[in-house]
Amino acid sequence: MSVDTESLVVFERDHYDEYDYYNLEEYSCGAGGKGRTKREIELNGNRHVPAGHERKIVEKLHNSEMKRRRSRSSSN
Repeated sequence: MSVDTESLVVFERDHYDEYDYYNLEEYSCGAGGKGRTKREIELNGNRHVPAGHERKIVEKLHNSEMKRRRSRSSSN
């Protein structure tokens, strides 16, 4: 395995220029980024919210309130 690694290092040194190294560092080969840089992925990814799923809870309460109001108005 070390022979393969050494030959890869020699190949990179002989054939890569500064732009190749830039592209290797900046653009990952995984499909999760969809062309974005690592920095953009970190900035625009899901963030941890200490309060938990507050948006879901608020939306659920709002929907139940609207449903209750509709059922009252339709029964009258």
